[in-house]
Amino acid sequence: MSNRCTRRSFLAGLVAAPLLARPQEAARPNILIILPDQVPAYEIGIYGGRNVPTPNMDRLAAQGAALTNALSTCPLCAPFRGMMLSGRYPTHNGMLINWLESNPHDPSLALSLGAAGYRTGYVGKWHLNAGKMKRDGLFMSAETRELEAAGDHTHRPKVEQEYVKAHPEPEYVPPGPARRGFEYWAAYNFHTEFTHAYYYRDTSERRFMPRYETASEADLGIEFMRRSAASSQPFFLVVSMHPPHQPWSLSFLAPGSLARVRPELLRRPNVFPRNAPSPHGDIRCYYAMLGSVDDAVGRLTDYLDASGLAANTLVIFTSDHGEMMGSHGKWEKMAPYEEAIRVPLIYRWPRRVAAGKKLDVLFTPMDHLPTLLSLAGTSAPLGIDGIDLSGALLGRPSAERDAALIANYSSHWDYFHSEWPWPEWRGVRTRQHTYVKWFSGREELFDNQSDPYQMENLAGSDHQTVAALRKRLDGLLQEAHDEFLAGPAYASWYDNERNIIRTGWGHAEFY
Repeated sequence: MSNRCTRRSFLAGLVAAPLLARPQEAARPNILIILPDQVPAYEIGIYGGRNVPTPNMDRLAAQGAALTNALSTCPLCAPFRGMMLSGRYPTHNGMLINWLESNPHDPSLALSLGAAGYRTGYVGKWHLNAGKMKRDGLFMSAETRELEAAGDHTHRPKVEQEYVKAHPEPEYVPPGPARRGFEYWAAYNFHTEFTHAYYYRDTSERRFMPRYETASEADLGIEFMRRSAASSQPFFLVVSMHPPHQPWSLSFLAPGSLARVRPELLRRPNVFPRNAPSPHGDIRCYYAMLGSVDDAVGRLTDYLDASGLAANTLVIFTSDHGEMMGSHGKWEKMAPYEEAIRVPLIYRWPRRVAAGKKLDVLFTPMDHLPTLLSLAGTSAPLGIDGIDLSGALLGRPSAERDAALIANYSSHWDYFHSEWPWPEWRGVRTRQHTYVKWFSGREELFDNQSDPYQMENLAGSDHQTVAALRKRLDGLLQEAHDEFLAGPAYASWYDNERNIIRTGWGHAEFY
């Protein structure tokens, strides 16, 4: 048999591998993931945040385990979501930037739990489909480049406008493989209409949320959990809130939400220039939105407590990436610094996960799939890159990572572009260090324990650590089949409708 046939057969088996039931110590838990957009760990009270109260998130942490090294290893919406759902590196699942069609043949947390007898539901922002950018192409047009260079990120290319005219509901994801195993659906691919938010069920008819987006999504989540409680099946639910993502302006806030924000914001010492204003509006609006997210966390967990479901419901709170908020002179995400890559992560499961625990294990988005399937008493499919960290959560001996690969594959979140405005990089994050190699060849090394704000680059002085982490990076890149190419080189992985036709493993036939 040729190597080509052997590899094809092996990788096909990884996807098709059956799930194997294993003995359970207790009834399978319900699973609720609460996933707001763009929340760094440092903004939550339990992690030191002081600009807006987050009592419900803090209460959740006091009742469970707060992880202090949870990482968004590719700090961008779709890559994080793709990793969490598939348990695979972006170079193995193909989700390198936003607005791509995720591969329905990949492993899926929802499919695995559904096969194990769970009712599955998704509420809120999806962002694992191409949506309105289906025909935009993979490279920035001259028009886009010129407008974005001038600071205008609100324009939409003519080709996109034409596509939306012909497909007036492009953010509708129809039932079937594109939903990746989620049965109940009250979601949308992408929009920022927070005060007049819309979503879809099983037709392309828009439904409008009667209250502010985060409040209505909590209501929809409670509706799903209430109906699930009447059945004999455990449930798996994701509630994915788009706030506190931009735009940051008063017209995008819930009534009264600004009042709880600290009048004079506390900025991190690595913000420069000092007190730099946001290019996206009033940053106090970000914190007002974060307060609304906390309210929704409270609504969801209060329902679990009042209904009696809390005792056997595993609640996970996390975010897809952070927000630079002016640190290192940067805004948005897609940076290798702690503000972008370190996210909150709380696991609460009464009497199973010790209350008030803090864990410093390295936890990547890929680790959710094997960890949750293990906690649900179900084996993970073969061919994933995540590792099962349930032992660490339950206080048992557990295999752990000594290092995690961190990456930014393109210098634009929507297109394959190079060096501007968010240059490509790869790196290694350990418990102590962050090592970064930029596509230009420049290197950075930070000791996150002695220099938590990453203000002193040790790459020119700590040669021993740099050499060790360079070698570790090479190994991780090989593991991920990542050749560290310029952003535009990855466009060959997709067709002209943003479908994935190959990955680091090879052409689509190989996986």
